[in-house]
Amino acid sequence: MRFIHSQALVVIVASFLVAGHVSAFSSPEEAADFEAFAAQSEFADYGTIPVMEEDGPQQTHFESWSESDVPIVPQNIKITNLLRTLDLSRPLIREITSAAIQNIAEEDVKDYYFPVDHAYMSNLAHITAENRKTKEVLELVKDEQYLDGQFQYYRIKLASPLSPGDKVQITVKTFLSNIVRPFPTHVGQAEKQKVLYFGNPFALTAYPAAKQKTTVITPNNVLDVLHSPEEVDVVIKNNQVILGPYTEVSALEHGIFEIQYQLTGAIQHVRHLRRDVEVSHWGNNLAIEEHYNFVNNGAQLKGQFSRIDYQRNPMGVRDGNGILGFITPIPKLASDIYYRDEIGNISTSAIVHQPDHVQLHMKPRFPIFGGWNTTWYLGYNAPLDGYVHNVPKSDKYILKVSVFAPMKDTSYEQVEIRVVLPEGSQNVKVHIPFEVESIEHSTTKTYMDSAGRSTVTIQARNLIEDHAQDMLIEYEYSSVSYLTKPFAAATMLMAAFATSMIVSRLDFKISGSAFKKNK
Repeated sequence: MRFIHSQALVVIVASFLVAGHVSAFSSPEEAADFEAFAAQSEFADYGTIPVMEEDGPQQTHFESWSESDVPIVPQNIKITNLLRTLDLSRPLIREITSAAIQNIAEEDVKDYYFPVDHAYMSNLAHITAENRKTKEVLELVKDEQYLDGQFQYYRIKLASPLSPGDKVQITVKTFLSNIVRPFPTHVGQAEKQKVLYFGNPFALTAYPAAKQKTTVITPNNVLDVLHSPEEVDVVIKNNQVILGPYTEVSALEHGIFEIQYQLTGAIQHVRHLRRDVEVSHWGNNLAIEEHYNFVNNGAQLKGQFSRIDYQRNPMGVRDGNGILGFITPIPKLASDIYYRDEIGNISTSAIVHQPDHVQLHMKPRFPIFGGWNTTWYLGYNAPLDGYVHNVPKSDKYILKVSVFAPMKDTSYEQVEIRVVLPEGSQNVKVHIPFEVESIEHSTTKTYMDSAGRSTVTIQARNLIEDHAQDMLIEYEYSSVSYLTKPFAAATMLMAAFATSMIVSRLDFKISGSAFKKNK
């Protein structure tokens, strides 16, 4: 077997087209779109792709990505059965892997290792593990002991040590963003977009599996399927593709699997979100402002935007991949709500009351088609009582607020959260239920401040809806600190009045009698 780099993907797929595995391109433009797509796909960073043996049978045949793909974690577990569900019904890919594992060692096993290919680490937005039967959440961390150049291993701590010969069922859920790519890369104003997904037909595991099966779910009927090795069993049923079942699958088994399907709607992506949270004890107010830099990552608009066609068929935009508006949740008791962009206030917004929250419906100044972007910011005030609680008989306060307000089926590339606490806050501690890039402490000076206000800045990347959880910020705020601002304000006013009194008593006129004597 010889290997070539991923630029050969176009040649490989072309051989499948000739063999009739997928439908041929309908036009030269579509073929050019695919070539551009392949260069941008995750395979461009995946390493090498095997090609047909020179002296072997005259058919396209694939083996493992690398002959050195050997798991480095302890081989004390065997997977007796594995079921994987790959949900492609939304732009954010959800993969659920349920495995029945058995201890084949002579001593208790406490940990189960789950590998993730490094090529997908930048796309991995969220990962969780639980006991399949009891639904108990299991502790999951990146493993630093077993380092591999191709795989990142996650160590899952079992709820209780697994005795020799015993079995337990574990479910691992992973969420991947920015995986699917539009193909063709350009569509008409009301044309339905098609997307491609590349992946592994086998469930990637660190242990051998006696049996495994993968079910792929798409939002509608499957258009095309390409797979390798050719021995892979593929069954297509309407909007589902069933791969397997396979028996005696090796650890870290690889292959190639491609599926094309229609995806209605936009691929919503926020390049940068800045969320400012300001706490005021004196005003009993929590002020929140969010700044968005948004882009539609769907298929780009072919040609020019036609306002006439849009007026004739506004629903055609929704049938394609255009965006007419956004919906974001805000607190039920929010007041002074505003929605603006660089030009000014945007009046095309509405408030819809729900039982436990309020929905802010926002309509931008123009439809957002694939490749288009826009910026805006929104804000509101809310009573502080619902967010800050005082620890009895102490000066400690706990702020409980959401990390961000999520929009449905949206990925967030970079999120910056700035929490400005009252002046005089001390011993600030931050608790966030997921891993972030950095947490920095600084000081911000605003109106009527003397020493400045404690500020916490949190940087995070690749967030999705599941990250919209509550974070806790502990801080100490004494009675003396509570009086600092009014004391500073009173001091400034007294200084102003005293200055005014002194200035008013001074005589800046030129003496008239002295002038007359000189005259």
